[in-house]
Amino acid sequence: MTSSSLNISNFITLRLTPTNYPLWREQALALAESQDLTNRLLRGWIIGTLFEEALGLVVGLDTAHVVWTTLKDSYAEDSQEPEFTLRQQITYLRKEDDQSIGEHIHTFKGLCDNLAAIGKPVPNKEKVFYLLTSLGHEYETFATTMLKPPRPSYSELISQLQSHDQRCNWFSNHSNTHNSCIPQVAFYGEQQRSRQFSSQHQRNSQTFTSTGAMVTYMFFPLCQNHIFLIVSNQDQQTFGINV
Repeated sequence: MTSSSLNISNFITLRLTPTNYPLWREQALALAESQDLTNRLLRGWIIGTLFEEALGLVVGLDTAHVVWTTLKDSYAEDSQEPEFTLRQQITYLRKEDDQSIGEHIHTFKGLCDNLAAIGKPVPNKEKVFYLLTSLGHEYETFATTMLKPPRPSYSELISQLQSHDQRCNWFSNHSNTHNSCIPQVAFYGEQQRSRQFSSQHQRNSQTFTSTGAMVTYMFFPLCQNHIFLIVSNQDQQTFGINV
């Protein structure tokens, strides 16, 4: 298929606007670099992607280079304003008290998606940092743990944050726990040990009863104002207490 017979709308899916210049530019460049174009054909292709407002800027311009430069000068600076605004919103985003963690993640993801839509995607490492710092005091222990190396990937963080929130909600609704809950808590403790944080998030102590029986206490800080205590005696009987 020759360049003159290509349907440009199959390759450049965006019409240029003041807010999407970076994405439009990437699509236009990719197409131009893949074809052996004459100046006249390239100029026609560029003009074919413009709305009326942008078209008025290039009427009478004879070469593709001049058309391209004019559009760059007119729209490149405009596209920086929404980027700055969205970056500010991500930086200062904080979870509201009446928001669920799912709603907060949705808000955060929306800001990241908006930046990606203008050609300024947020790197995954930055997403991890911004999301953790947006959680607020209630998630301080969790955030502190996750911010220490090795940090999880963004997708891993989302999964762990949702699981953590489910545990916190469960313990908030139950003043006491049963043996069936212990494996789930033990998994959390094991997960933290694998991340080399066990020394900071699990405290063990041993004591002896009046009869000389040894009892082991294991403390797991699950979330703000919730600590899970696992007690084991020498008969290997184990039970949990939410304190």
